[in-house]
Amino acid sequence: MRKIVLIATLLFTSCNNNTKILLASSGNLNEISVVVEDQLWEGDVGKALKKTLSRPIYGLPQQEPLFKLRQIPPTIFSGFVTKSRTIIIIEANKPRQTKLLLNKYASPQTVIILRGMTRNEIISELKKYSSKIINTIKSAEIKEKQRRIRKSLSNSQVLDSMFKIKLDFPSIYRVAAADRGFVWLRKDTKSGSVNLTVFQTPLKTSPLNTEKIITIRDSVSKQKIPGPTQGTYMSTETQYKSVLKPIKISKYKGLEVRGLWEVKKQFMGGPFINFSIVDSINSRILFFDGFVYSPATKKASYIFEIEAIIKSLKFLK
Repeated sequence: MRKIVLIATLLFTSCNNNTKILLASSGNLNEISVVVEDQLWEGDVGKALKKTLSRPIYGLPQQEPLFKLRQIPPTIFSGFVTKSRTIIIIEANKPRQTKLLLNKYASPQTVIILRGMTRNEIISELKKYSSKIINTIKSAEIKEKQRRIRKSLSNSQVLDSMFKIKLDFPSIYRVAAADRGFVWLRKDTKSGSVNLTVFQTPLKTSPLNTEKIITIRDSVSKQKIPGPTQGTYMSTETQYKSVLKPIKISKYKGLEVRGLWEVKKQFMGGPFINFSIVDSINSRILFFDGFVYSPATKKASYIFEIEAIIKSLKFLK
């Protein structure tokens, strides 16, 4: 078993290109340039790429792709086109291999090469390393989003004074509320708002699960997130299954939950993302709960921004 794992690790190799000065990469966030022949793109290989990389993001009220794919024929892959921040190159009639290159043509840049003698071998490589490919690209995109956020940071000290933590969030966010271990950051948009709340609970011996996290967020929301009319408040949409997965931020273990929220007796709702981080040093669990209200608009970019903000977490002494 150990030998198999070692071989798999070696196949997904990574190389850095630090021997020359590179131009800055370009491209929209969460967009991938796919360098592939037209016949492969229009056939089973293209279908497999779209199914894997453009699958709908879970936890949104409407379908939005994980990544937007832009096909580029190899004949025109030169010059400015090679400066895309994220590139996947498909090469047929070559021995099976999946290779990761960093900063090959520009910086920062992620280039993934998928090779196979046949279409089936290429698809097999894609399936085999799909999780690593997605995680690698998403991690790079989070870092790029955080870099853009740092260009105009808020100078608010509310999180430091309340929780002894630091988050990098844009100056356009305002402190909507700050009281008794609860902070609400809010960005107003043309169609609604993007929101991030931070609160904490004592660390207990019983582990968290989806049900407990939902119970805690609903309890806090009922007290702290009022609806538009008296007696209304935000709660988790029970008809849509919230999904949980383990995560790690700043070397601290935690859980991520995604789902939908609603305001009872009101036609209001949207997506949420919740991170619970175990801070054993301070005997607490920190909760970061982001939610978006933006009717009739796409919301993936807002949720992505919240995720990038939360993942900038730093604990202060």
